[in-house]
Amino acid sequence: MKILLLCHDLTTRLRLTHVWSAAGATMLTKTSSETPDCIVIDLGRRDALAEIIRLRALHPEVDIVTCAATFDGIAVEAAKAAGATDFAARSFVGQRVARRLKLAG
Repeated sequence: MKILLLCHDLTTRLRLTHVWSAAGATMLTKTSSETPDCIVIDLGRRDALAEIIRLRALHPEVDIVTCAATFDGIAVEAAKAAGATDFAARSFVGQRVARRLKLAG
């Protein structure tokens, strides 16, 4: 599994570097030319919607899961309109990604 994680806070808090040990996934950098199996992007990023649009154009078949510290219905709807597949609270993003990638039963 290859995951592109654009969420600095989550990366720092979970001490993620190259391997997402809970899911056994390789972390990709933003500049990677590899196709991810899933993309996670923080809606708190200033460029979140632009990144979703850019990444959806590059990877039309890949799930894009957005996350945020708190739920904001307007931001979630804007993200879905931009091309996001799903939303998860930061504390549940690992489980949501696992479910989307069918890693959980």
